[in-house]
Amino acid sequence: EELEKWYERITKECGAPQELVCELKIDGLAIALSYRNGVFTQGATRGNGIIGEEITQNLRTIKSIPLKLFEDADVEVRGEIYMPKSSFEKLNEENLQNGDKVFANPRNAAAGSLRQLDSKITAQRPLDIYIFNIQKLENNTFNSHYEQLLYLQKLGFNVNPVKMFCKNIEEALQAVNKIGE
Repeated sequence: EELEKWYERITKECGAPQELVCELKIDGLAIALSYRNGVFTQGATRGNGIIGEEITQNLRTIKSIPLKLFEDADVEVRGEIYMPKSSFEKLNEENLQNGDKVFANPRNAAAGSLRQLDSKITAQRPLDIYIFNIQKLENNTFNSHYEQLLYLQKLGFNVNPVKMFCKNIEEALQAVNKIGE
């Protein structure tokens, strides 16, 4: 009901029915990545929404973050760093055996891993990322979020593999049910 009311509101505000994308929610740590001429130059946490923590060196250790894109684009993207649940359980098991701190949940483990002062520790943690949108791109001509996701994949980024393009609210509700199953 909430989704249907939201869709009614945006359809009214936009003056036409809107296309949607349904994706899995990934519970991790939001980060921003900057690329110049297709080369990774800087990464930061979202911080307070205005100022984030600069964590470039730690992000360079995550294998799924491309250091060079397939195109020489100047682009800033937003993504979610996460730790798969199986990796989280294994890390906590190892930490318990070694007498080290155990983490409360995978999100805290991912966030703590990224905030390490020693990037060698970050490199040892099983972190992954999904990029979910473009923050800044010159000559951005995308007409939809889905087009952005396809372009992000073309550049070499990991995007959520569970993404469903929906022409309307009825298709979105079906997608949500399918994802839920």
